[in-house]
Amino acid sequence: MIPRPTFTLVMLAAVAAAGLFGQTHVRPSAKDAAPSEVASAEAPKAAAPAAASIPPPAPPAQVAVAPDSPPAAPIAAAPSARMTAAQEALFDAWMIKSYLACWKPAPPPADSDPYVARVRLAFRPDGSLMKPPKLVNPPSDPAQKPEAKRVMQAVRACDPLPVPAQYRPFYEQWKTKTIHFNPQIAAR
Repeated sequence: MIPRPTFTLVMLAAVAAAGLFGQTHVRPSAKDAAPSEVASAEAPKAAAPAAASIPPPAPPAQVAVAPDSPPAAPIAAAPSARMTAAQEALFDAWMIKSYLACWKPAPPPADSDPYVARVRLAFRPDGSLMKPPKLVNPPSDPAQKPEAKRVMQAVRACDPLPVPAQYRPFYEQWKTKTIHFNPQIAAR
């Protein structure tokens, strides 16, 4: 991966080399212009001979594309944005809060540790589940199996999640998540 400052410099150099940066006016050559444009372009040259010694700006660089290749992306396209650590923490907190609203954990058995279910989720950009949720750590204790079932029901009940607009551009970061359903956090 290229460090961000280096990537920015590389992109600026590519844009400048392509002739797209800082060029405000491009005059067509006489062979590309219509006859009326050629006459109007040549008239000022006769009136101002000093201007004739200034060469016209170079046309923008053209990129050849093979007929069977896909269209090239624009040079000035920005790299996909990423959430900051703070944004990601807020998104995770929002997601946990959303799932806690759908989940009502049963009281844990007194003689065992609380079961913390981990569920792997794959989302579509609209917040709906792309595929069925997967329980990553099925309980080995038969007394905890009903809780695992409740967790999976809660995930299905929350589908689709109404993803807030500020997080939608960062879909690549949240399209797969593993959520921990901790009954101690739900009790707070």
